[in-house]
Amino acid sequence: MNKYLKYTLLLLILPTVFMPFWFPALLMLILSSLDAINIKMLPSSIVFDERNFLMGLWLGSLIMTTVMLLQSWRSKNGFYLLGGILVVFMAIAVSLTIIPHSELENRRRTVLQDISGYQWRAYHSSALEKQENINKAVFYQPQKAMEYLNQLNAQRKNLPTLDYLDEDLSVAMVAKEHYLTSSKGSLIQNEAIKTLAYYGDWLLNQPEIVITQALSALFKPNDTQLEFVGVNTLLSAPLMIEAWQTRALTHIVKSQANIDLEKAAAALMVADMLETDNLGYHNQSLQTLLEKTVSELPKEQRQAYQVLQARAVEERYYRQNTTPPAEITDLANQRLMLNYIVNRGYTTYVTMHSATRKEYPGIVTIDSPNEIQNFTDVNYPIIKQYIPHADVVLSVDVDAQGRVSGLWIQKSSGIESFDHEALKIALPWRFMPTSEGYRQRVIVNFDSTRLGWNQYMIEQQPLLVALAKGYARQDPKSIILGENKLEEILTRAPEKESAVVSTGYDPYSSYQREYKLQQQNKTKLQSILKELQTLPKGKNNHEDWDNSLHFLNEQLSLNQSNDDVVRMIARFELQYYNVGVNNLAQSPDIYPQDETYWQDLLLKARNHFELAIGLDPTKSDVWLGWGITWLDEDPEIAAGAFAKAAQLKTEDSLASTLQMLEMRMAMNTLEGVRLERYQTLRARMDMRYLPEGIETNLIHDYLSDDLTQIQLAQRPIPKTDPNSKVVRKPLNKNNIEQSNRLFSIDFSGANIKENSQKLPQVTVPENAPKMGDIILQLDLDAEGIPTVVMIKSGSGNLQIDNAVIDAAYQWRFSNTKKGSTTLISVQFSL
Repeated sequence: MNKYLKYTLLLLILPTVFMPFWFPALLMLILSSLDAINIKMLPSSIVFDERNFLMGLWLGSLIMTTVMLLQSWRSKNGFYLLGGILVVFMAIAVSLTIIPHSELENRRRTVLQDISGYQWRAYHSSALEKQENINKAVFYQPQKAMEYLNQLNAQRKNLPTLDYLDEDLSVAMVAKEHYLTSSKGSLIQNEAIKTLAYYGDWLLNQPEIVITQALSALFKPNDTQLEFVGVNTLLSAPLMIEAWQTRALTHIVKSQANIDLEKAAAALMVADMLETDNLGYHNQSLQTLLEKTVSELPKEQRQAYQVLQARAVEERYYRQNTTPPAEITDLANQRLMLNYIVNRGYTTYVTMHSATRKEYPGIVTIDSPNEIQNFTDVNYPIIKQYIPHADVVLSVDVDAQGRVSGLWIQKSSGIESFDHEALKIALPWRFMPTSEGYRQRVIVNFDSTRLGWNQYMIEQQPLLVALAKGYARQDPKSIILGENKLEEILTRAPEKESAVVSTGYDPYSSYQREYKLQQQNKTKLQSILKELQTLPKGKNNHEDWDNSLHFLNEQLSLNQSNDDVVRMIARFELQYYNVGVNNLAQSPDIYPQDETYWQDLLLKARNHFELAIGLDPTKSDVWLGWGITWLDEDPEIAAGAFAKAAQLKTEDSLASTLQMLEMRMAMNTLEGVRLERYQTLRARMDMRYLPEGIETNLIHDYLSDDLTQIQLAQRPIPKTDPNSKVVRKPLNKNNIEQSNRLFSIDFSGANIKENSQKLPQVTVPENAPKMGDIILQLDLDAEGIPTVVMIKSGSGNLQIDNAVIDAAYQWRFSNTKKGSTTLISVQFSL
């Protein structure tokens, strides 16, 4: 025995040494051979997994039966014999449920396997998605719905063929003819229905069979089956008119939920569009069958189909701005015989609306042919986009008691929030009771009182100027009024890009949506910066700077609502304006000498900083940039902007540090007189408005490495840079004949030259202050000419303060070596 065992082990070990994987290979060879035998024995529709299952079933049954027979023979127990026989019968029964019983069943299984393959499965998924898109688009943008249809049809043409025989199609066509010609409920029709049900799900590229089978399923409604055959009709022929009409019937015959009727209306609108625009095609035999089927439907379902079809035609006339025929209007205005009140299922949107505090201004008006008995004012919905006007056409069915019994959108606005709001406000409407009820088209108009960016900029600038002067003059009343007006106009501004989100409410997707927008924004900025870095910048390189400006303004047209892009462009324009002004005189051959070029560039930078303020007024860097654009034109506005920036300054964070680093690139291009004006004005405003605990950095904030904040604030401000190309507004030198306020100034004490002792003149309303005292701070140059006039304590009235400032600029003082600063008191009374 040991000898035989030794030789056996030797025979196993030697092959393993030379071919280690001989055992798995032998096992695979055996299994492959068995599978090859199964392929020859079993029908072709039995796939690999099924063959493996059957082989395992037969082998397992053989082993179990053999064991039981042996046990029965040894123990002389008949129960083991009975168990073995039962195992055999079970194996046969299970096999028969898998193995097709005929060649026809084998072909059907093969075709169904092809349909479940990748291309057909992808086509099915695409059809479901596009059907939903078409149902939405047809109500507001029929052309878009047609694009979806053409895409679906192109995908259908690229599908692989289905491997059935002509005789299969012939049998199904005969059943279709029998169904068409036989009477309802007859034996012939019942047999035809069974045949169509058998062939309808695998002859999917034969529209006549699929649609006929769908029509035959209408009389034994099952929601799941109706949805299945309804989708198959569109799979078979997306551009066939009868396919969409049949799809509408499958919706109507279902449980008649409000949403199903809306989908039926959409399907009939698609069918009408395909027919009237010659975009689809007819099948006359199917049309005949469809008309017969509609005539045999129950009264409510037949009436629903006819009314919805009339409404589709009516809507087409309205879209073409023509009057529909009277017979169409009469039929369309029939009330659908519904025995339910529409589902009030919009609580999610209502909750979102009431939980939001920010005001989104707009007005909503209702155009209803019949008076709404319980009409109340309607709130404009949440919509984070600037949409001047949109309207939603509702189809409203009213029952005899005047209640809304059927409601859906006849024509969509294309904006989900508007559509939801229109449905929500229409749900509780009550109309005058009638004997039978009726249907009507109600138009809900949404008009935004927001501003487009252009109009917003026009209205925002004077508010910014007034607010800046309020800060510069330390006038609390003007500051509060200006802040309130700015906050008010911000509610009418279009939203910045990062705030524009989907108007549908999904509480679980807000974080992902915000993160996705941040990533898109980051990618966008990186692409712009990468392109910008390829353009060399130097002091004497106007062509490259100009090319960069053109490139950035092209980007701005695409990203006007992106605050990061706008701020970057504004900084770049200000930076080049500074570079040009600094080097214009030294390099006349390089930089344009046309003043309008530099005036336009500065104005663009100012406008873009204003746009950045509108997008996010909490960023201190944009207020600084905006203030710098006013340095030479109106130092009072510049000082007010610096004051606002100081008020907004917080402890350094990574984000604020990065923003200021970017802004510092533009600030570092300030030189000479313009740099001194910036340093002094900013130092003065920081001393007034900087929050407690916030420290300043001389180098970073004032671009100074030798003078302290106090030294900067106390030194006189020099006169405007002669190279500056700003357009200055002339002083008001017109003599007002009857000034209704009298001013008194100690000219001699102030050392004002006699030939320039001009008194302010002003005409103000009766409610203006009757008397008061104004304290001026004047910066004088060496010749005694005022360079900057600021109000340290104002009158509380803008006109009075402006008149005093205009007069002060015309005063002349004694000469000094380096210039000086002085305070002058001005009294006024009736």
